[in-house]
Amino acid sequence: MVRIQALIAPAALFALSACASDTSRYPSLAIRDAERMSGSAAPAEPDVTPPPVPAQPPADLAGRLAAIADAASKSHATFTERARIARAKATRAEPGTLAWSDAEVALSSLESARSDTMFALADLDSMLATGAVDQAETGVPAGLPQILELRDRVAGLVAAEDAVLAEVRGR
Repeated sequence: MVRIQALIAPAALFALSACASDTSRYPSLAIRDAERMSGSAAPAEPDVTPPPVPAQPPADLAGRLAAIADAASKSHATFTERARIARAKATRAEPGTLAWSDAEVALSSLESARSDTMFALADLDSMLATGAVDQAETGVPAGLPQILELRDRVAGLVAAEDAVLAEVRGR
C-alpha cells in the first residue's frame, strides 16, 4: 500500500509537466487574413414591388355565402332529425345489448351530421382568413362583415349541436 502511494506522487508530477509545455510551437486559433471575408460581391438590388391593388369582394361572394348557409341549415336539419332518433335509442339502451349497439350507430350518425355542419364552418373560416389577409395587404375589408356574420350563425349551430351530442353521450 505504501509502495503504491509512493508511485502516485511522481506519476502525478509527470502528468502535470505535460500541461506546462511550450505553446509557441502551435499556431494561433485566431482568424487568418486568408479566412477573412472581403467585399468582392456586388450589393443586391432592392426588390421593388408595386403597392397591392385594393381587393374587391369576390363577384360570387353572395352566391358562395348563400350556398354555405344553405348547406349549414340542411345539415343542421339532418342533425336535428338524427338527434331525435339518437335520444330515443339512447334512453332504452343498456350497455352490451342490441339496443345499446343501435344507440351507438345512431350516435355515430349524429356525429356525422355534425361534421357536415363543421364543413360549412371550415369553409367560412377559410374565406375569413383569406379576406383578412387581403384586408391587411390592401386596407379594404373585402366582404369580411358578411362572412363574419354568417360564420357566427354557423358557429352557433355547431355549438348547439355540440350540446346535444354531450347530452346524448351522457345517457
